[in-house]
Amino acid sequence: MKTLLAIHDVEQSTDGVKPVIELAKKAEAHLNVLVFGVIQVVPVAAAPGVPAYYFSKENDELLRQGKDRVQEIERLLQDENLSASVSLECRDAALTEETILQYAMLADATVFPNQAVLATERKTRAFNGALLNSGTPVIIMGANSKNLPNVKKAMYAWNGEPEAAKAIHQSLRWLSGTIDAHIVIVDPDGNQQGPNPGDDAAAYLARQKFAVTVDRIPSGNRDVSEVLLEHAADIDADILVMGAYSHSRLRQWLLGGTTRSILQTAKLPVLMAN
Repeated sequence: MKTLLAIHDVEQSTDGVKPVIELAKKAEAHLNVLVFGVIQVVPVAAAPGVPAYYFSKENDELLRQGKDRVQEIERLLQDENLSASVSLECRDAALTEETILQYAMLADATVFPNQAVLATERKTRAFNGALLNSGTPVIIMGANSKNLPNVKKAMYAWNGEPEAAKAIHQSLRWLSGTIDAHIVIVDPDGNQQGPNPGDDAAAYLARQKFAVTVDRIPSGNRDVSEVLLEHAADIDADILVMGAYSHSRLRQWLLGGTTRSILQTAKLPVLMAN
């Protein structure tokens, strides 16, 4: 892991950067902090994204706040033994995903604080921009952010889909050494995944020198997210690795129900891929 990206709102306190700084230090990674703000625009069909003249004062103030926030974060980073950079982008809200994507493509992972993704529409759009099409994972830090670089037990939510496979591949950048890996299938379907669902994923991880267990568990008609998080707690997992799913391939910015529920309730760190 060489580069981490953190998204920081212009209006956000610099306290939100501190857990990510600690994570980058422990991972010995370069930290790129993107300070992001949304300017006010007039939705003119002929020239979309053109700032309105009567919004100029508000936008000028936003830019001033953004520059001040960049300086605050730079001062904060001066006292840390860490390679880091701070960038500022103030864009039309409609360009949020596109802007974040450009930065996420050149990072090994984008990091969000615990349960912050759904806090605001801007955060959710930033999450989507970092995850969809970037080819890199998003990591949602748990309540105890310091445990992430020292994972010993990883739980993999497996359903045989490409997103879950991508999550496995991308997790290998983070996880090394002696890892106790649990492949977890909720309501396994032998017709779709073969007679022994999860054995193929287990064999792949075993070749990475992981100690692998396959856990096939029934949902009991409960939400899959609830079952996954309960099992993660039962086995004392350090991280949950899973694919992120949307409601529709034609509307990828709408998070699927399981993904949204995990983002709302997970206490442990989560690595998601799409």
